[in-house]
Amino acid sequence: MSQENMALLRRLITAFNARDIEAMIAHCFHPSVEFHSTFTAVGGAVYHGHDGLRRWHRDLGEAWGDEIRLEPEAHFDLGEQMLSFYVLRGRGSQSGVEVAMAIAQVARWREDLIVYLKSYARREDALGDLGVSEDELEPIEP
Repeated sequence: MSQENMALLRRLITAFNARDIEAMIAHCFHPSVEFHSTFTAVGGAVYHGHDGLRRWHRDLGEAWGDEIRLEPEAHFDLGEQMLSFYVLRGRGSQSGVEVAMAIAQVARWREDLIVYLKSYARREDALGDLGVSEDELEPIEP
């Protein structure tokens, strides 16, 4: 994984945790991004482009309020894509229930920006989609 991609990923996490969608769009996402989110709607949702990311951000806020953050655990370089493990911490805006979930994301880049991002509520699902086991992977510290 290039140093540029790691720097982009760190900017993304910082902007996400600050709930700054405009910084995420400006510095991290390609205009034609496709984002599959499992955390904004029952059964998940797919968002396209920068306007789609703004909708995702509103949907995320409705579900989680401002109390949501990503804590990176490990990244794995898979050539054309990267797998990341996080702990997602939040509090449901309606229920008030605190949540800590071990999640995964898969990202692909074009022109040094994320063009594809898919979130998984279960790490095993991401590994299965990628056709790899965690034992085969060499982690990169966040």
